[in-house]
Amino acid sequence: MSVLRRHVLLATAVCAAAVALVLYWPIRQLPLSFDDLLHIRLVKGLNYATVWLPTTDFAYYRPVLFLPVLLSRSLFSYYPAPFLYGMNWLLHAANVTLVVALAWRLWRRWPRALAAGLLLACYPFSFQAVAVFGNNIYLILLLLLLLALHTYLWALDRGGWWWGVTAVLFFIGLLTHELMVLFGVYAALSQWAYMRHIEIRAWRWQRDPSPLTFSPYLLFLLAGATYIVLYQFLPLAIPPQPTSNNLPELKLLYFGQALIYPLAWLGARLLPDNAPLIIMTGLAATIIWTGWAARPPENRLALLLGWGWWGVTAVLLTLTLPTDYILHGPRLHYLGSVGVCLLWAVLLDLLFVWRRVGQVLWAVVLGLMLLMGAVFARGRLAALANLGTPVAVMQTEMAARPLAEGVLLVNLPAWVAPARNTFPVGVEHAALMGKHIFAEELVWENLNQVRPVRAVEAPELRQPVDYPYGLHVQSPDLGDPAVWAPAGANVFINRFTETGVTSEFSGRFIPADMPALNAAEPLATWGDTALLEGTAVACDHHITADLTWRWAFTTATTSVFVQVLAGDGRLLGQADGPPLQLRPDWLALPPSWLVLDHRQIEVVDTAVPAASGAGVPATLLIGLYNYVTGARAPGTDAASHPLPDNALRLPIQSCS
Repeated sequence: MSVLRRHVLLATAVCAAAVALVLYWPIRQLPLSFDDLLHIRLVKGLNYATVWLPTTDFAYYRPVLFLPVLLSRSLFSYYPAPFLYGMNWLLHAANVTLVVALAWRLWRRWPRALAAGLLLACYPFSFQAVAVFGNNIYLILLLLLLLALHTYLWALDRGGWWWGVTAVLFFIGLLTHELMVLFGVYAALSQWAYMRHIEIRAWRWQRDPSPLTFSPYLLFLLAGATYIVLYQFLPLAIPPQPTSNNLPELKLLYFGQALIYPLAWLGARLLPDNAPLIIMTGLAATIIWTGWAARPPENRLALLLGWGWWGVTAVLLTLTLPTDYILHGPRLHYLGSVGVCLLWAVLLDLLFVWRRVGQVLWAVVLGLMLLMGAVFARGRLAALANLGTPVAVMQTEMAARPLAEGVLLVNLPAWVAPARNTFPVGVEHAALMGKHIFAEELVWENLNQVRPVRAVEAPELRQPVDYPYGLHVQSPDLGDPAVWAPAGANVFINRFTETGVTSEFSGRFIPADMPALNAAEPLATWGDTALLEGTAVACDHHITADLTWRWAFTTATTSVFVQVLAGDGRLLGQADGPPLQLRPDWLALPPSWLVLDHRQIEVVDTAVPAASGAGVPATLLIGLYNYVTGARAPGTDAASHPLPDNALRLPIQSCS
């Protein structure tokens, strides 16, 4: 290869890889979730020797899947999310680079190589493979497969030890994912396309330099078929596949959509409720376009490579997987997406027939395809980040808390889905938890702390929204806090708003064995309920109030009012509700337990002068009332004098 060509190839590969890295940069902020936690659970019983043995704890034989998790444990003694997601980030960029190199090797045309790499970098259905560490199996599989294809083509040209390298990569690929059995098909398609540029001779270890009469890809096909047979005898916990939900026509529509995704995206804008018509019309248009591109003989094998790569992958997955699994699993497209991207890279070449106008048109069409894929992927990343909000809030609040204190998760989200799909077929949901994952794992692995954990549902805190979502309910009810959280627990409440998931730390409850607080004179008393401590701080248009109560709330209708008053008595904001935002009779703490109630109040007017400083509201009013009747409970201050308006007044300090 000439120096100029090397520079062109390097620039093309760097450009495509850079786009992939920039697009998926936000995954560094995602928490460990879903299958990440399952893999960590399984790895805790494995080491570098036992990882190669099949186990009935897992439904597949994929030992290479667990090696990155074992590596993380060896390096850090735990499983930091940025490190694990960083591997996914780099693997995707490496795969993009290898696709650029493959397209360059097959066709020696930088526009095709650049288009193929960029399309893979921004392929919309890749987001689930890259943005969930537990799906890294598809990234590793494609990396090994592309490396094996490159060594296979080198072996065709040079022979010798390249055949051994290819065989080793193929074997490691089989230990990564069962789809590696298709390598023989991909090798055949690549070899046919490659034959147009090189003269293939006999095996290099033979003395006869006559043209190769036996195609080596047949050996890999035979090895793949043998592995499929042997795989059936492995001791795996293979679950039964549902037969009532096997809809091959729907699965074929889904894979057809993945092939003609730019047309499917456009069709969903024009005919949002007619998926079969959109996809069948798009497939017909793509077939016609392919026929037009196949007029020059040099394009035919290139088009066969794209169609064949996508087709054989789609057919195998359609035959072996249930419909729901496919519709919820865009990650399954990651392997076949190489064929899609190679196909579109060749189809876009037709635009060059118009010379200068064609160059501009090629750039515009390619740019629109990349923009569509990038916007879709970033939208899914934003949904995953929003779904991880409960983890981020927990990490902030629990960093300095004693390990004995537990975590109570209220309405923890399992998944959310947009109100309207971008594509006509499939489920574009974002998942945080699954039925096979426990809330303990979510907390322990993301906080790197072992604590008591309970996840419960509070229906009264749920509001209707225009998108579906699911809760991860580990426990049917709260249970006895003194049993599962004897040292107390921190409460995190999750809500579903029109803009997505929000999570707030509402405070903590702790046992009564805190003599310093229990012996303190209360600031105010309402019957058997006493406020032991109270602070209020104003900062950035918000008031943070922390109130410590001696627990005596037993009536379901008991609530607390917390109001912010300006110096002239005007109401600037309030945060009413029961302690910890949980119904008192539902929480049912043991008598005399302490509740540290944490509230955030948005102030509507911070420009009002106040006694504690300009721009800071003057007073916080606190009291108890019956939210059904509105009647305030009578209260007394520390000297047993009646409180004016039955409300305690606390000064509000400025955070400055």
